[in-house]
Amino acid sequence: MTNTEDTPKLPRLSASARRVVDGLLSGESLGASRNIRRINDLFVSIAEEWETPSSEELITTLLQTGENLIATRGRNTPAIANAIHLVLVGLEQQKAASLAELQAFMVARRDEYNATSLRNTDLLAGYGLNLLAGCEVILAFDYSSSMMAILKRLAETGHQVELIVPESRCLDGGRPIVKEATAWGHSARYILDMAFSHFLRKTDAILIGAETIFANGDCWNTIGSYPIAVLADACRVPFYVPTELIKIDSGSFIGMQKPIKPHDYSEILNYPASFEHSDLVSCVSPDLDNVPASLITAYITPNGVIRPEHIWSEARKFLEGIGVPILQGHSTETSA
Repeated sequence: MTNTEDTPKLPRLSASARRVVDGLLSGESLGASRNIRRINDLFVSIAEEWETPSSEELITTLLQTGENLIATRGRNTPAIANAIHLVLVGLEQQKAASLAELQAFMVARRDEYNATSLRNTDLLAGYGLNLLAGCEVILAFDYSSSMMAILKRLAETGHQVELIVPESRCLDGGRPIVKEATAWGHSARYILDMAFSHFLRKTDAILIGAETIFANGDCWNTIGSYPIAVLADACRVPFYVPTELIKIDSGSFIGMQKPIKPHDYSEILNYPASFEHSDLVSCVSPDLDNVPASLITAYITPNGVIRPEHIWSEARKFLEGIGVPILQGHSTETSA
């Protein structure tokens, strides 16, 4: 990905660190929690591989790397921005520290964050188990580490289910669900994306992850989430969103919402090779759907099962607790 004028420049990194950044930007790894762990490991490796004695230069490199990842990989993923804030907060005050002390600082921050995230995942999985233990058929759309934690807990407690898994073609996000879930003993019906309506009426519950959650109870997730939510509502099938509250967009408390970015699906759709008049064809479309709060039964979080209308207060308390500033005032910026 090339830097634009408003994207903070990526500092010079080692070849191994640059490969990690390139992998993050390419989206090769699915699941925000998994990518955050990779980012935390990246910060530690930058510190441990630092070859000059200058603590200030290392601090600047870490902060610039964080700013670049927030502006690129975290553009529509507030979890990444919030997590980077948590891991790097206070780093600028460490300028008098030795290189060894800075390295220890980054290791401690990474380990603290990862331990908290694992505790949150365990809590979330427990609430999901209590909610879904009576289900026999669950539709799971697009890979989400929070969703998978619940499915794993169900299997561990002897609650094998039949999964309906649309392919989620734009990210190939259905295949890893099938691979992991069947290894735990669940059965899976792996279907074409648009075949979901055929199976939905026989489904006990639907699970999607969330790329972003908003103070008004809406969420963003992979394209295809919205039509599933609409039909689920029409068929009165419960529609649940497992997520950590770290995915809240702090700007949404004043109505700020960035436009959903377009994505070029030329490679997936074999463009231009499969089109005789390729100059008249575009393969660009959004990569995310907005799912309104009115279509969401509940969020499954480490704080419990939360109705969409209660996300505002719960997420606000969460952000205040981790020290992420909540914007004040008014905004007219909305999603496209």
